[in-house]
Amino acid sequence: MFFLKVLVAVNIKYWDLDFIKIAEIMKGVREKLGKILEENGKYEKVKVKVEEFIGEISKIEEGAKKAALGATDSEVIGVVVKSDAAGDSPDAVSIKNLVEGIKGIVDLVIREGDRQADKTNPLDADKKDIGKLFGAENKADKGAEEKHIAAASASIGAVSGADILKAIAGANADAKKDGKVSEAEDAAALALAKGTGTANEDQIKDSAKKDAIIAAGIALRAMAKNGKFIVKSNDANKTEAESAKGVAANAINKVLSTLMIAIRNAVDGGLKEINKVLREIKQGEDLEVKSNE
Repeated sequence: MFFLKVLVAVNIKYWDLDFIKIAEIMKGVREKLGKILEENGKYEKVKVKVEEFIGEISKIEEGAKKAALGATDSEVIGVVVKSDAAGDSPDAVSIKNLVEGIKGIVDLVIREGDRQADKTNPLDADKKDIGKLFGAENKADKGAEEKHIAAASASIGAVSGADILKAIAGANADAKKDGKVSEAEDAAALALAKGTGTANEDQIKDSAKKDAIIAAGIALRAMAKNGKFIVKSNDANKTEAESAKGVAANAINKVLSTLMIAIRNAVDGGLKEINKVLREIKQGEDLEVKSNE
């Protein structure tokens, strides 16, 4: 009788984590589960439990693969530019793949979280003006200032990784590219926003001015291809420029670390369930042997 011991030992540093690695880990788990199925498929309870778990692992793997298609391959996270040189907004297909891929994983492994979570209360104007990071008015010196980035940092710190992931999963994957910040309804639309030549169109509307949505928008834009953040000045040693880079890194770290812990817990839980079934079968076989002695 084969007893399931340790199928997978995951020891990945969060700062080395990416969606491709998640997919590779899930592929390894799935293949090892397949071997268990080959050796123990004659037991119906084991067969059902393992096949169900393989299905879940496969969905996580596919979600990670899709998200990887959207993730930037640049080594630089949190590129900062000035408002009069912002250029193009992030790639729409990239955002779509990130949202759909992450949603595929979140729906399976994240049970908690509130995509509308809102816990900070800075000056209303400062919170609205976090929108300058995404689509500042495209004139000189209109990008986010230190106070706006501080408000963004507070939003990221105030909510949980699960809140941010729920906000990503709940976003419209087909959000409009180059939309106005002032018209954005969710994290994807914020991430894809682009500045205009009109004042105040870079302010986040009340319905989207939620910490979870803001943090999710920052995470998506930071992970996406061609994702840039707009600051008043990106000159050397400028506080707003360095702070914006830190905000982007913090948002990504919170998303990925929460996601990996949730995946790890899901894998551990599935393995324990399979172990339990195998143990019960083993105990039943032992009792049958004793009764026949």
